[in-house]
Order: sequence, then structure tokens, then C-alpha cells
Amino acid sequence: MIAWGSNSVRLIISDGTEINLASKEPGQTIVDKGVNVQLNKESLSYEENQLTKDTLYHTVEVPRGGEYHLTLSDGSQVWLNAESRLTYPAAFGASERRVRLEGEAYFEVESGKGRFVVETGDMNVRVLGTAFNVNAYKNEAATRTTLVHGKVEVMTGGDELQQVLVPGEQAIFDRESGQLEVKQVNTDFYTRWIKGQFVFRDTPLRDIMRTLARWYDFQVKFESEELKKLELSGTLDKYSDIQPLLRLFELGTDVKFEIQNKVIYVRKVK
Repeated sequence: MIAWGSNSVRLIISDGTEINLASKEPGQTIVDKGVNVQLNKESLSYEENQLTKDTLYHTVEVPRGGEYHLTLSDGSQVWLNAESRLTYPAAFGASERRVRLEGEAYFEVESGKGRFVVETGDMNVRVLGTAFNVNAYKNEAATRTTLVHGKVEVMTGGDELQQVLVPGEQAIFDRESGQLEVKQVNTDFYTRWIKGQFVFRDTPLRDIMRTLARWYDFQVKFESEELKKLELSGTLDKYSDIQPLLRLFELGTDVKFEIQNKVIYVRKVK
């Protein structure tokens, strides 16, 4: 049986000290050179307007099979998906708020507190106050920003390619071609993960299995390249067993999933 993972999340503070948040009790406070970090149940938060002599950077690392929520010092909220990493100032300056993301996160940004920028390496997302999702996993073919409400500007190629998004639009930066595409999407498909569900709509099986592998922490082996391109649809409760979704995918297709320990083999029915 392959089950979803646990929240063994790490906080790395300014001097490089790594703290396993799962080992801390809710209600505890971590102090880093005058900055107070409040530990809540499965989340952490920073006090606003904390004064420090130097800019202190913290990093939250979420492993495969985990997820985490944090409230930044400006009140902005971030939901981090599995196998993701966010680096940010423990206390923001007055003019700009800049964070760096590897993986996937959903942001709800507080407005009126200076420009907010999310850096991913391939794409920078500049906002004032809004809610949006950024998917920037290194093993995906593209970086995607999906705008739920508000307004954002995405910048790629050394800030040469710029596009303003309106609610319901998604910016897709193809890493191989270097092209930026904008299209209308159902944002619910791309943000339901923060509500405990995976939603797939005509999604290549290769992408589906990569998403599931981050949460359930397994390896996947395809029998052929053809199977990777098969487009499937389905919805799965993140906190349930994976087998019902795999059985759903098998119905009406010639695909067979075989689970051996922590490896799922994707084969074609003979």
C-alpha cells in the first residue's frame, strides 16, 4: 500500500541552523536575532514590523509527502506544496517584498505594503495584492502562474518577456522553447490542492504521476513513451489511498498499474 506522507518540514534560520518543525510543540517561539517566529499547528507565522539590524533570510523546506502553511511578516499567506522550498526575509523592508520559490506555492498577498515579487529562476511574478498559484518544479517542462484574483505581471527571459494577467488567466513559460503563453483556465483545477484534492482534466499521465509521486513519495516506471502521453481525468482526496484513482484510470483504457513496494509500474494491457 502506498500512503500519503508526513509533514517533516524544516525551517532554516539566518545562521544556517536547521529546525525540524515536526519536533516542536505548537505555541513555541523561535527567536532569531530579534525576530520571533510563532509555531502553530502545522504552520508558522511572523510578527509584523520587527526591527532588525540586518536583513535575515529564512527558508522553509517541505519534503515529498508534505505540505505547509506560513504567514509572512507583512501578513501575506503562503501554502507550500510537497517537495517545495521558499526563501524569504524574516522581516520585509518598506519598499519591496521579494521571496524565492522552488516547487509550488499558493500566495495570498497583503496589499498596500510595497511591491511583492516571487522569483523562480525562470519567471518573476510581480504583484501588489492578489491570490495566485506558482508551479515551478525543476523537473516539469514549464513554469506556470495562475491568477485567481487581483493582478500580476509575469517576467521571463531577463525581464524581456512581460505579460499582465487578469483573473482566470495562466502564464506558461516553456523552458525548452523559451516562449511565454497566456491562456484562460479554470483556476480551481490548479488551486484545489490547498483544499486537499488533486484535480486532473485531460492531463498527460506523465504529469499526473509526477504530481502524485511528490505527495505519496513513490517512483514510477513507464513501459513505453506512448503511455506517458495518454491524457486522463480524475479527482482524488489527498488524504486517501491512491489505489481508487489508479483503478479509475484503468477503466476504459488499456493501462495497468502494478505496485511493488514504493514503485508503480505503468504497463499496457496485453
